[in-house]
Amino acid sequence: MSEAIKIRLLGRFAVELGGRLVPAETWRHRRGADLVKLLALAPGHRLHREQVMDALWPDLAPGPAGGNLRKAVHYARSALGNDAVRVSSGILELFPSADLSVDLVRFEDAAASDPATAVSLYAGELLPDDRYMSWTIGARDRARLTYLRLLRAERMWDRILEIDPTDEEAHRKLMSSHVEAGNRHAAIRQFERLRDALREELGVPPDAATVELYEQVLAMDGHEPPTPAERASGLIARGLVQWNRRELDEAERSAGEARSLAIEAGLGRELGEASALLGLVAHARGRWRELFRSEFIDSIGRSPELAGFVFDAHLCFAEFSLYEAAGLEDVIPFADELLKIADGADSDHGRAIAKLMLGEAALLSGRLDEADRELTSAAKLSEAAGHVAAESLSTERLGESAIARGQRWRAVRLLGKARRLAEGSPLVSHLLVRVFGAMVQAAADPARAVAVIADAEDALARREVCEPCSMTFRVASASASARAGDRVRAARYLEEAERVAGMWQGGPWLAAVWAARGELRRADGDEAQAAALFREAADAFVRVGRTIDAERCFASADGG
Repeated sequence: MSEAIKIRLLGRFAVELGGRLVPAETWRHRRGADLVKLLALAPGHRLHREQVMDALWPDLAPGPAGGNLRKAVHYARSALGNDAVRVSSGILELFPSADLSVDLVRFEDAAASDPATAVSLYAGELLPDDRYMSWTIGARDRARLTYLRLLRAERMWDRILEIDPTDEEAHRKLMSSHVEAGNRHAAIRQFERLRDALREELGVPPDAATVELYEQVLAMDGHEPPTPAERASGLIARGLVQWNRRELDEAERSAGEARSLAIEAGLGRELGEASALLGLVAHARGRWRELFRSEFIDSIGRSPELAGFVFDAHLCFAEFSLYEAAGLEDVIPFADELLKIADGADSDHGRAIAKLMLGEAALLSGRLDEADRELTSAAKLSEAAGHVAAESLSTERLGESAIARGQRWRAVRLLGKARRLAEGSPLVSHLLVRVFGAMVQAAADPARAVAVIADAEDALARREVCEPCSMTFRVASASASARAGDRVRAARYLEEAERVAGMWQGGPWLAAVWAARGELRRADGDEAQAAALFREAADAFVRVGRTIDAERCFASADGG
């Protein structure tokens, strides 16, 4: 074959034969397209058949993988011609007799000698439709990092942020350029873009150098002083830097100033962020309940219109308190006290939070009728107050109660509603993964559970996920994957669950990890070790008052 062949991998997959674009519908079978993509990525566009099979079908035995490979060669030749893939002595080569040009190779060659040209050749992410294929990840990351390096060398900061909105150096350079131009508002907007990107994608604050620059921006002379929101943002950013340095007194002061400023100016988001930082400090000192009681009283009394922001800030801490080693003994009287305070202030918003905590404690203790009453009331009160996060969590917990009762149809309906609420909540990084954990538990069989896990992995891959809130999902996914025979996925989720469970000293999550280990041992055929792990988990659940979980583990130990 003498005609020129062009293969495009950057931005999208496409093949040109002699100037003619091969129509997308030509690739009726994915195997053929995947083989062409893999060989186009390979050095010299050639690979041994064993390398191809390991890349494209890693979970298949040699026989079935070899059958897939023969089909892939056939489909590739059908789409591009008989000379497209040559197979000789176990080596597969792409268009060995043609003038083959691959855009990724041209980009990489230009990057070494002509950066400006290389920048123009980068047409987008490599094979974006195959983002989750393991054989594309290394090449994609290398191309992306090369492109970012070239943009940095060319000082194309805006282009860098199109690729990576969390690149702090690029944001800082643009902030500095705005400062040099005397445009304080543009510099402030740039900082806000960075802050939001870091929070949404990484769950971290700006670093100390960026915060210092932002404070310089706020101090610039201008026709208008910084707004309360801008000042509060600066205080919170500084406080987070101090928190990361474990300067607790300084972080508490910064957060306290930001909180007072936010309340005075009626700034809901800033109030929530300040309260969350205060919660971190209080939790580190073992005084979270004392802080939350104070903020609860203040919010429903002095600033009820901002109460939802404060409650959202503390929701994760409240959930964390349900899984401490001491069990639920301290949670119920604390929630009862909050309910009395809310009744005294006639605050439905406060009642919703107190009843949610009471309902969760009842659920986790196995008192399902009481749990349903409290959680249903919490969901209705939250809906009336417009508190989406509390409504989502109340609904998700009702779904867990339905699972415990064996009412899978009801659980699926409730969890579908909880998912919709979670996706519209500012606490999506906390709530959505919790819903998926319950959905895995509600699945009717292992195959359905694995499908839910795959759906969750796709939905969560684009989001920052709260690790403590992810425990139910990780444990449920480990157990379900083991029952489905997917040992690799089960082991991965179990490892993640063990790491996160280490955040607690004892308590129900360590018991849950033991139960998941039991499922993995049972999948391996080690029934005696599985039974021992289930009994160990059951005993640990009994110690913290988790009767339903304990009964389930005892039944599993007996082969149920």
